[in-house]
Amino acid sequence: MFDQLLIGSFVTFTSLLLASTLWWILTAFTERWEAWLSAPPHFIKSTYMVGMVVLWSMMMMTVGVWLWAIILRQMATFATFEEAMYFALVAYTTLGIGDVPVPKEWRLLGGMVGANGFLMFGLMTAMLTDTLRHVRNAQFGKKVELPD
Repeated sequence: MFDQLLIGSFVTFTSLLLASTLWWILTAFTERWEAWLSAPPHFIKSTYMVGMVVLWSMMMMTVGVWLWAIILRQMATFATFEEAMYFALVAYTTLGIGDVPVPKEWRLLGGMVGANGFLMFGLMTAMLTDTLRHVRNAQFGKKVELPD
């Protein structure tokens, strides 16, 4: 049991660390483009930034799912990489179909994959909100204050 918790914690931490690094890179790009974002036309640039953040989010999700699939396959939890990838994707998105179950001796990892995905969706929501706030601040030159 403790080995599952240790492995799951390590993979979750690594996944979130990679996602945070990708977020930091996106923030650096956004700050570098601030002069471009502040010039009209605003709607087209806002749409472009939303599209970029969505693609960035998909990349973060893909990295997380691939990381879990690689770990699960390396542990010989599944017979094929395709099964490991399918399970990781279904669990990560918290869909949980259950047609490819994780072996009983590793079942805690299934929940940890889902928890990792759940945390990643929260991080992606924060990333989208923060990026849009930054874009709107650049476009209209005012700071949006968050309520206390």
